[in-house]
Amino acid sequence: MGVLIDSTRTLAPDQVMAPASAWQTITRQSPNFGFTNDAYWFRFQIDNLGQQDVARFIELPIPFIDDVQLYHYTAGQLKTSYTLGDEMPFAQRVVRHQNFIMPLSLAPGANLIYIRLASSGTIEAPFRIWDPTHFYEANDDDKLLQGLVIGILLIMIVYNLFIYFSTRDINYLYYIGFVASYLFFQLSLNGYTFAYVWPNAVRWNSFAIATFMASSELFTCLFANSFLRLRHFSRPAHYLTRALVIASAVLVALTFVLPYSWTVRVGAAFTIPICLTALALGYWRWWRGATFARYYCIAWTTVLISLSILNAGKFGLIPSNVWTENASQIGIVLLVLLLSFTLTDRINHDRTLRINAQAVALGHERWARASQEALIKTKEEANRELEQRVATRTNDLNLTLDQLQLANDQLQRLSNVDGLTQISNRAFFDSALALEHRRADRAKSSLSVIMMDIDHFKLVNDTYGHLGGDACLRALAALMRPRIQRVGDVLARYGGEEFVMLLIDSSLKDSMALAEGFRADIENLPIPFEGRTIRVTASLGVACGIPGPDLSPQALLARADKALYQAKHDGRNCVRSVAADNRES
Repeated sequence: MGVLIDSTRTLAPDQVMAPASAWQTITRQSPNFGFTNDAYWFRFQIDNLGQQDVARFIELPIPFIDDVQLYHYTAGQLKTSYTLGDEMPFAQRVVRHQNFIMPLSLAPGANLIYIRLASSGTIEAPFRIWDPTHFYEANDDDKLLQGLVIGILLIMIVYNLFIYFSTRDINYLYYIGFVASYLFFQLSLNGYTFAYVWPNAVRWNSFAIATFMASSELFTCLFANSFLRLRHFSRPAHYLTRALVIASAVLVALTFVLPYSWTVRVGAAFTIPICLTALALGYWRWWRGATFARYYCIAWTTVLISLSILNAGKFGLIPSNVWTENASQIGIVLLVLLLSFTLTDRINHDRTLRINAQAVALGHERWARASQEALIKTKEEANRELEQRVATRTNDLNLTLDQLQLANDQLQRLSNVDGLTQISNRAFFDSALALEHRRADRAKSSLSVIMMDIDHFKLVNDTYGHLGGDACLRALAALMRPRIQRVGDVLARYGGEEFVMLLIDSSLKDSMALAEGFRADIENLPIPFEGRTIRVTASLGVACGIPGPDLSPQALLARADKALYQAKHDGRNCVRSVAADNRES
């Protein structure tokens, strides 16, 4: 087959048939010239070796070509001509098929075929010559395969729509939007929508591919940002995906007003960066401990490969064949199935976290109830003995009251002690901070607060279980308890993996030294657990100042928390401080 490039798009059949025309021989099995504004003429000869006319179909399986013209010459005379294209109503096609089908009656001897292609998108010319009977047989098989793919995608859309209505999880809505957009993109790309959905909407059909391509990219970015929880995980990653969302939304709007040749190129150029971004963020989240991102990564790896093959074919980098033409369909089916697994896996992950949190809360509730029942039982016994001996045994009554007081003291002590670490709890710390703040205010002495947080404590829980995390909390409490022994100093568990220390009449330098000592000892502390050794690090924030109207207990605590946040921001496993004048170090 020969090819002639018409850069002016004005050559007529007589001109291209002239002997001086610059025809080139095509040696590739499937000609693909990518995005171009040139018109391309193709010529080839079909020899009928019989004595009678033979019916044949010439198929161009690229349904989005704007202008398709065929000229059939026999013995130098024009026998048949067709003018087709996706800018003409579908009803004007000689064969009602989503691809361009051009019937020919081949005369005995040589039959010379000229075909002109011009389009605002890609130019591809994988022509096929069919016996009509074989064509309809193959067409039935192809439609069966396409129907299977469409059926799978529609089932997944409906199925996940019901899940969205029951869970109200916005991720399912983004997932449905992506699958629906990609489904219509594929149907538009393969010509099925023009053949069966909007055969008379020529104007809309001319840019539908670019519109659905851009909407697929839009929902991809929305899904990635929401599913991976980038707002809470990484602000830069969140802002990057938000920028891609805005760019994709603008591109969707521009497909309705700008030429298709511009928007389709921009959309095609966007696909690989968006997929790479979604995939890189997924692997980053997985690497940082988000196990629910594993199926997400596998899904986008699959679709990235398929889209790379599809785009490489559209840009003419690889020849078109059955695998490149169907790569996107294979990839989208795998993507849809794997993303469903992804959403289910995240639901199970969230459910596990909720169950664990409920178990911890239930344990605390049972402990409190047991303490309350013990108190009630003690009171009931005391009252019973009091009623029995009130007349004759006053001394026994006093003894019973003493025992009751002892039980109350014990309960009071328990209410101020953290059950896991056996150090003070947050309630005791809050009351101690308020009391010592008033004393330091009267004496004009300094007051220091050290807040400590175990780095990557969730990873410890995920790796060793909550019992392993509890072992770490007990070990750190045992390490710090002997060093907080001065009268008025307090060591308390502030909540979760956080500890807090209140130091009376301690300078910022001394408090920083104590905090640095804790940090170094924790880093070098081996924590045995079930035959293994756990090692953790901690970040510490120190706030120091003289109480006054501008330095309330809450302000002092907030400065310590700010210093802790700075330590985490600076890479964790370090100590940062905020002095009374709010200077950070």
